Amino acid sequence: MLTVDTFNEIEIEDDVERLLILRKRMALSQYQFAKGMGISTSYLGQIERGEVPFSPQLRVRINDYLKREKEIHEKDIFSSF
Repeated sequence: MLTVDTFNEIEIEDDVERLLILRKRMALSQYQFAKGMGISTSYLGQIERGEVPFSPQLRVRINDYLKREKEIHEKDIFSSF
C-alpha cells in the first residue's frame, strides 16, 4: 500500500538515500520503479550509486509517478464497492 504522497515526505538529508528508501517502501525493483518514472534501469542504478547527480527533473518525475500511483490505488479501492 502506498502511504507516501510526495517525495519530500521522506525525511532524509540525502536525496539518493530518500530515493532508495522510497523504492524499498514501495517494494519495487529498480526496473519497476524506473519504468514507472520513464527512465532507464541503468540510469536509476547510476543515481542510486551516486554516479550521476540527482536532478530537479528527477524529483518532478518521482512526484508525478507517486501522484499517478496514488490515483490508481484510489480507483482500485472505489471500484471494489
